[in-house]
Amino acid sequence: MSEQREDAADIQQRYVAEYDEDQAMVEGLDPAQPREQKTTDQVAAVGDDADEVVEEMADPER
Repeated sequence: MSEQREDAADIQQRYVAEYDEDQAMVEGLDPAQPREQKTTDQVAAVGDDADEVVEEMADPER
């Protein structure tokens, strides 16, 4: 197998692994899941750090 094909296969495997991990995290957000199977605590909401970012932008000395 050529080096390019090996690289492409590696990239594909990484993509599949990341997709599977993301899918498991999303499925763990299902409210019907038992608490011990939920991933709510592991998933960070987008924008959770918005207050800190706004403060940094407002205070140029930070």
